[in-house]
Amino acid sequence: MSEEIILRAENIVKSFYGNRVLNGVEISLKPGKVHALCGENGAGKSTLLKIITGLYIKDSGQIYLDGKEIEVNNVETARKYGIHVVPQEMQMLRELSVAENIFLGNQPRTKAGTIDWKTMYRRANEVKSMLGKPGEKLNVRTKAGDLGMGAWQLIEIMRAFTSDNLRVIAFDEPTSSLSDSEVEILFSLIRDLRSRGIAIVYVSHRMKEIFELCDEVSIFRDGSYVGTRAVKDTTNDELVSMMIGRDVNLFGDRDHSDVQEEVALRATNFSHGKFYQDINLEVHKGEILGLYGLVGAGRTEFVRGLFGADHKDSGEVEVLGKKVTIKTPGQAIRAGIGLVTENRREEGLLLENSLKWNLSMTNFKAIMDGLHNLSMRKEKEYATKGMQIFRVKATGYDMNAGGLSGGNQQKVVLAKWVMADCDVLIVDEPTRGIDVGAKAEVYRALHQLASEGKAIIMVSSELPEIIGVSDRILVMCEGRITAELQNENLQEDDVIRYAFSS
Repeated sequence: MSEEIILRAENIVKSFYGNRVLNGVEISLKPGKVHALCGENGAGKSTLLKIITGLYIKDSGQIYLDGKEIEVNNVETARKYGIHVVPQEMQMLRELSVAENIFLGNQPRTKAGTIDWKTMYRRANEVKSMLGKPGEKLNVRTKAGDLGMGAWQLIEIMRAFTSDNLRVIAFDEPTSSLSDSEVEILFSLIRDLRSRGIAIVYVSHRMKEIFELCDEVSIFRDGSYVGTRAVKDTTNDELVSMMIGRDVNLFGDRDHSDVQEEVALRATNFSHGKFYQDINLEVHKGEILGLYGLVGAGRTEFVRGLFGADHKDSGEVEVLGKKVTIKTPGQAIRAGIGLVTENRREEGLLLENSLKWNLSMTNFKAIMDGLHNLSMRKEKEYATKGMQIFRVKATGYDMNAGGLSGGNQQKVVLAKWVMADCDVLIVDEPTRGIDVGAKAEVYRALHQLASEGKAIIMVSSELPEIIGVSDRILVMCEGRITAELQNENLQEDDVIRYAFSS
């Protein structure tokens, strides 16, 4: 075993309910290196991460720490070995303070057995100081529920810092819910951890982040290990090919010929306080209209107001030339408008309900028989088709949505609305948190809908996505539309300059 390797896992096998999800995979982590794990949803990345950090127990295989074989049977054992994780779904007790969340289950005690609050706050501030500048504005007495996702990640990192022997720290899709400024803070912290000689595992679907931050990358496909590359010696195309086992034309071939003269939706004089002002737009049948802007530009607030999910101060809507009143999502759906929300887990799915129910809930008429009763046969056929569109990986359509991986949950929400037969479909960050193969499937589905005469409004903060998919692009800055651009040979610089205030 090489001395430069802190932790090595090899021949790791794991199955759930007879379904093998890891088939002899491996990874080697080195001090002061950021090691990325890449692969499509269901490839096994997060499962391996959970085995290394004690959330799952492997069926077979070996884990070595400093060349000695160890057994990691639970989270506490992993932490004793100096192995920690910052999970994708962070668990915070919102009513407790930052300090209480940091030392949860390990609060310092007085001789009488009560919590030693003075010591806990002092130690929390000592841990906070290890974050350097990113932690300066964080008050350890503040309730966690009053803070955002970026601060929650800092709390998770501080939990790791309470260990006297931090050796390995893993990040699972850490930027999926962060603003650009929060991403910069996180990257600064990771680079600092790397400079201290800590080994870092980084799971992400974002190729740009991997090439910006990571030293090595291991590729998984369908639960098997494909290979490892030094980031400086590989390319985006090579990694994509390794992940999906084939070359992929990510954005597909779009010649804009599907765009029709007829206006599918016209929005006039939309305003809501400081969030957006005097927004006017129209999207044609067969058109994919991209809506781009930086965080805080008002894109999400506008489309939620358009759909009736949030209040607006003013605004009128026409669908296929007919003026409609939209004050609630129900009215929007009846008018032929669908919305794939940015927050899919809390707003897009009923986690305790079956995939069958989640997929059909927006289009009951498609699963009714001639007497307007629910047809179980039609419901099953409908759900099966929806799962096939995006290759949802599940045990079946009776599985609860909450049991899916995050990426597969997003696929279900997209499939639900793709099949809902809307005249206008709004998709807010449609590929956030999903793998490159699934992204290609999403783009293909959007193109197919456009070819059928549907109108698409796509909100995205990913410039390559906006340019690669849209027929026309509206740019927003500080709540206003600052540019309307026809997508003919556009470059990123042509778009982004309108996203900044002058």
